[in-house]
Amino acid sequence: MKISEMNNEQASEALIRISEPIQHICEDDDLVTLLEEVQKHDPKTPLVKAIGKFLPKVVLYALKKHRADLYEVIGALSMQPTAKVGEMNFTETVRLVRDSYDDILRDFFTSSGPAAKTSES
Repeated sequence: MKISEMNNEQASEALIRISEPIQHICEDDDLVTLLEEVQKHDPKTPLVKAIGKFLPKVVLYALKKHRADLYEVIGALSMQPTAKVGEMNFTETVRLVRDSYDDILRDFFTSSGPAAKTSES
């Protein structure tokens, strides 16, 4: 379910559950290095080939090291206990993740960082 479709109680609970796993994933230096590799791909290489090269590495790493974090995020968005996520149908899980992403969720995490300092005249 999209955060924007949840009531305040549901959204609050989901954001509480999602915050720590997102922090674990974002602070993983090895994962950041993998994602930086993606950004440095040769522009002459077709994007499809670049994605085909790096996406399996990122997914494999994320599922091995951050499976519990990913399951917690999925559980929060589906309003289910994390323990049930492993039993969910894979196709339904992919659909749920895709359908749960919205600007509110994106903006909550991307605008949560420290504000840039500005000089005052």
